[in-house]
Amino acid sequence: MRYSVLYIAIAALLISCKREIQINMDNKPPLLVVDGGLSTDSLMSLRLSLTQNVTDNSGPNWVSDAIIEVFNPDTQILDVMNHQTEGQYKSVIKPVADKSYLFKLTHKGKTYWVNEHVPDTLDCLIQDTSRIIFQGRQNFFQIKLKVDDPSFINNFYGLRIKRNFKKIEGNDTVQLSEWVKLETIDFILTEDPQSRFSNQHIMFSDRYFNGLSQFLEFGVSGLFNQSDQITSSLELFVSSYSKSAYEYYSSINEHIFYQNDPFSQPTLVRGNIAGAFGGIVSEYKVKFLIEFHN
Repeated sequence: MRYSVLYIAIAALLISCKREIQINMDNKPPLLVVDGGLSTDSLMSLRLSLTQNVTDNSGPNWVSDAIIEVFNPDTQILDVMNHQTEGQYKSVIKPVADKSYLFKLTHKGKTYWVNEHVPDTLDCLIQDTSRIIFQGRQNFFQIKLKVDDPSFINNFYGLRIKRNFKKIEGNDTVQLSEWVKLETIDFILTEDPQSRFSNQHIMFSDRYFNGLSQFLEFGVSGLFNQSDQITSSLELFVSSYSKSAYEYYSSINEHIFYQNDPFSQPTLVRGNIAGAFGGIVSEYKVKFLIEFHN
């Protein structure tokens, strides 16, 4: 009995011991972070902030004192973007398909240049929609999309679907929207390495198109299985990306994919701004509305 008490006392002592380890972390000078997604269906808009120390919990460090000038390829100035709020800068012009823009960002005595080309118009069409049995599940809503790909250049694409639905909460009905998980066994959409990092934003290139029109099949499950929710419509977004946008967004998807894996290597977000983080990248976007009448 005496030895049992001794062992318990030793175990309690070991468990209660703790050692504080001081970690010296150098405060690095803040770097500019640029988040600029340009789309032909909206005005140019960028958001600027500064990096922060890992121990800084004060919230985003927005930049409100930068100068952002927009030029055409001949360096003729088109606009000076205005700061709105929380680091967001807006222009009065919309990007035009198959046009290039040169951005000059000036902040704290440093200048950053970004040259970005907006993709050309995207030729695609929904060929068919149907409810099928997919991998043993009924009521899988499948979409067949025809994409015509120009064969003389490399092209990059992305698919996303937003679900609009009514949710019944007691006597009330609330209108909600959410990005949904896409499922497919289509070769082009599954064999591209970038497709595996996100099932809500499937990104792919034309590496398997061989200069031909392709019919892509993909879909969504669970649209009609919940009694308290009524799916009213789907919004299909088909995007043509610049090469820099494809690399930027796919690297973000990869970062999110691995962020909860403690054994993964850090993912480098591939931006296009020398000396800063982030990017100014562009897309040409087409939206299809699919309505359901219940």
